[in-house]
Amino acid sequence: MIEILMADDHAIFRSGLRRLLADESDMRVIAEAGNGHEVVEHLRSRMFDLVLLDVNMGGRSGLETMRRIRAEWPSVPVIMLSMYPEEQYAPMAFEQGANGYLSKDRDADQLIAAIRSVASGGCYLPPGMQRRALRVAGEGPLHLSLTEREWEILRLIVQGVSLTQIGIRLCLSVKTISTYRTRLLAKLKLSSNADLVRYCLEQGISD
Repeated sequence: MIEILMADDHAIFRSGLRRLLADESDMRVIAEAGNGHEVVEHLRSRMFDLVLLDVNMGGRSGLETMRRIRAEWPSVPVIMLSMYPEEQYAPMAFEQGANGYLSKDRDADQLIAAIRSVASGGCYLPPGMQRRALRVAGEGPLHLSLTEREWEILRLIVQGVSLTQIGIRLCLSVKTISTYRTRLLAKLKLSSNADLVRYCLEQGISD
């Protein structure tokens, strides 16, 4: 059982999240906190398997509370939640010692997956940040280097849509779509549309 301390200064959000996690047989919210001071008090009274910590709380902010947690309880797993863009705040959260970061507008399934991953000793990066991190590190399959537009065109090509029709759909010229196709083939080190289809099948990339 993953015993959770949930910290957020909005009672309605805490109530909704508690109901969501109650549906999971391996998770239970043991305590709630509305500010950083309460988080510290709860941690001083008992240990938790995981802390869900809001970035933006009244008084001591989530990032300040994160620093305090790491100073006194360096091993407790913490996932930070926020309405702020992941690209802006996730790096700061990890710099302060968070094990995971998730925007509040993400699907519930992603939060559940993040909790299980972090509680078991792992870490959790939002999907978009996972791709960017791997690209920076030069690791992972070649398609991680594709831009969103290249992904869009790749999927249409694999679906059998002609370059002319792709251009019409995306309001781009056939010449521009052809340039994107050439770039796709170069990045994936392939030579034809058939190779693109085969690559997607091998990598388990669905339409």
